[in-house]
Amino acid sequence: MPKLIPSEKFIEDAERFRRQPEIMKKIAKSLGLLEKNPLHHGLRLERIVNDPMAWAARVDQRCRLSFDPEKTLPAGNPDWSAPLRLLRLLDHDDLYRHPR
Repeated sequence: MPKLIPSEKFIEDAERFRRQPEIMKKIAKSLGLLEKNPLHHGLRLERIVNDPMAWAARVDQRCRLSFDPEKTLPAGNPDWSAPLRLLRLLDHDDLYRHPR
């Protein structure tokens, strides 16, 4: 189980959703899945094309979170047991334009 390490921008992004309890529940669920099993099919993980180190996970149809695995394996794949740096929490299109 990887440790989740939020960046300052991630925390700032999360603050914008504080007054929306429905989305906060979804964010908490996605973070729980990410921490238990980063490859869980419900997260719908994908690489972010314009940032080859960053990955995106689905929170809901509108919202995504981006993260960066802190270690890679010799073959170049992420080490999913290593800590994950949480980068951003934004609407889908915004996240893919600004993943960091």
